[in-house]
Amino acid sequence: MTLFHRYLGAVIVLLFLVIMVTGLVLRILGREETPSALWATQHWTENLLVIQTITGIILLLLGRRVVGIPLAWLHYFYGSLFPLIAIVGGRLAGLRREQREYVGLAWGSFFAFALTLRGLQTACGETIAALARCLSP
Repeated sequence: MTLFHRYLGAVIVLLFLVIMVTGLVLRILGREETPSALWATQHWTENLLVIQTITGIILLLLGRRVVGIPLAWLHYFYGSLFPLIAIVGGRLAGLRREQREYVGLAWGSFFAFALTLRGLQTACGETIAALARCLSP
């Protein structure tokens, strides 16, 4: 279950990056409409983040903890609470706009990307090499 939690976290980070970059590309191209595929990606990323949070709570209840890193308790906030708040804010910002709804989604994903990446770093280590070691089979 820990391995599932680790890899799901990496997938979520990558999906937030995809949403953020897609929003940037749409803005550069001057698109007005938000593609339905972007809404679907945002929706499924939100669902995966909820599953990730529930998995983390189950691991916590089973006695699994992030250890060995100073301020490891921040993992719980970076990995779930803060990104959920960023997603809700981004979605609300997107829905309030009549045009270019993707701008709100992109901003929410920007913050959620940074926060979930930080959550992954608090569990795996700060450097790229530590992340690669953590995510390699």
